[in-house]
Amino acid sequence: MTLATPTTPRTGMEAVWALLHECGGARHHSVADRLVTEKARLHNPPWLGPDGRGAAGVRDHLLLLHRAFPDLRTEVEDLFGAGGRIVARLTHRGTHRGPWLGVPATGRAVEFSQTLIFRVEDGPGGRIAEIWYETDALGTLITLGAAPPLGTTSAARALGWAIAAAHHRAHHRVPQDQPWPWRGTDRQRVPAFHGPLSGTAPAAAELLEANARPLRRWIAECVNEQAVHICREIFHETYRGHSPPHAEPEPLRGPKGYERFIRAILTGFPDAKATIEDLIPVGDRVACRVRMTGTHLGPYRGLPPTGRPFSLGQIVICRIEDGRIAESWQEIDALGLMLGFGVVPRPGSGPAGYLLWFARLAATLATAPRRIAAARKGATA
Repeated sequence: MTLATPTTPRTGMEAVWALLHECGGARHHSVADRLVTEKARLHNPPWLGPDGRGAAGVRDHLLLLHRAFPDLRTEVEDLFGAGGRIVARLTHRGTHRGPWLGVPATGRAVEFSQTLIFRVEDGPGGRIAEIWYETDALGTLITLGAAPPLGTTSAARALGWAIAAAHHRAHHRVPQDQPWPWRGTDRQRVPAFHGPLSGTAPAAAELLEANARPLRRWIAECVNEQAVHICREIFHETYRGHSPPHAEPEPLRGPKGYERFIRAILTGFPDAKATIEDLIPVGDRVACRVRMTGTHLGPYRGLPPTGRPFSLGQIVICRIEDGRIAESWQEIDALGLMLGFGVVPRPGSGPAGYLLWFARLAATLATAPRRIAAARKGATA
């Protein structure tokens, strides 16, 4: 297969396209040196460690993926941007043939989503100066058998999973059967850059602000004020919500579908508050980075309350139609959330680590009533 020769991008959008396809798909990792500034910051989730810095940080992130999934294929599902910020929504598919987050190769096929927001410099070339991203790491770990399905918290089910996972980890090894770097036809062809994939319709500032309004109401009123009854005002009757299967196994359809979803969240986290940290309206798309905080005070998706506080990052993309949200894609740091609650083991845990996780989970649930009572007392003080 003939690979495209890396060229110098002329715009920030081209720089992002090149990073996704030349560095990500075609494995030209050194191209990152031309695309990323020396002081660029890659915002890693807290559980992954310190943020990446410069082109080296980006290369390290890509090498982590490509060594773990040497046949990784990346599809760019959406790409749009404005005002020096560019949004990309990706789907990755590959086979687990190398260590990932400390999990030895399992040989299992995986498919996981990822959403990124890039800040690019002004001027020719528009090099990448900052990257925020959210990845469905929890869903991937569940697929690899390194994290239990949500709701695995009863003593019998948790102990059963821990024993089975420890036995599998100890007795089933899959060698990394392809050397690094993986060579040959695995590298994706670099497609020609034809511009954004969506969110490109020209619009006046007034229309862009109007498109952003339902998303602002979603966060400010539906979530923070718990005004669930306004769902029919901000969600289109044909609304479709997209989340990883472990986060929402039943597809969200229409205002009533989202109302069911948000009621479940507010039942589990009745003091939840969300803050928009960045908002990017482009054409019929609106993207935002959101920080949600609260306390796990009620049951959620089969998880009994732990009484533990949380701070959760997420990236949301909405498609607006007739002034309402017609479609949304949400990528959240579900792994960080579940690690904070203690209901999944640390990535890379060995057989002993799985059994230690079970013991700690039992202690967490036993002491949860005390934390819940203290949190409620503090809220009313």
